[in-house]
Amino acid sequence: MHEGEPSDHVVVIESGRVKVTSSASSGKQVLLAIRGPGDLLGEFSAIDGRTRSATVTALSHVTAIVVSGKTFRALLINDGKAAFAMLRLVVSRLREADIQRLEYGAYTVGERIARLLLDYAGRYGQADADRVVIALPLSQVELAHAAGASREAVAKALKRLRDLGAVRTARRRVELLRPDLLAEIAEHLPSVYLDADAPDGPL
Repeated sequence: MHEGEPSDHVVVIESGRVKVTSSASSGKQVLLAIRGPGDLLGEFSAIDGRTRSATVTALSHVTAIVVSGKTFRALLINDGKAAFAMLRLVVSRLREADIQRLEYGAYTVGERIARLLLDYAGRYGQADADRVVIALPLSQVELAHAAGASREAVAKALKRLRDLGAVRTARRRVELLRPDLLAEIAEHLPSVYLDADAPDGPL
């Protein structure tokens, strides 16, 4: 699926993960969500007939079921349970968007990255000895898109987290070593570890 594309089919992911992104007129991208098994994609265009509002890109090998817009609309019209499930999904995604807008305005880049990593660890983390590995092959640029920040600011935030011993990073890999410390930073709790307390000021 491509942003601006005139199509109305929907996709249900069976396996694998995708990223959902949107671009501003300036060319800046925002990573809106990560979706995986059981998730529905493309429902907005199938319902309102408008062009795609976002681009969906595979992060891994993906298998999915494709349903035509006509079939999907008929299901919602004729099946009250399906229509209610669709309503619950839309409400859930609106809540998700509200939280994202709040975080962009209320937290520093360092705090947003800490919150993002904790969220990804909860959803996609794999325990490995004394650390949690986030099983998403995301680059620093993609993390920046998800945090609504520049790549440079995210690189600075990750360096500080590495220096504090909270995370370990490699190419498209993040390991959480101190989730407790990340939680302190994420909530801007009074702590010697906060970015705001650093000599060069908040990120």
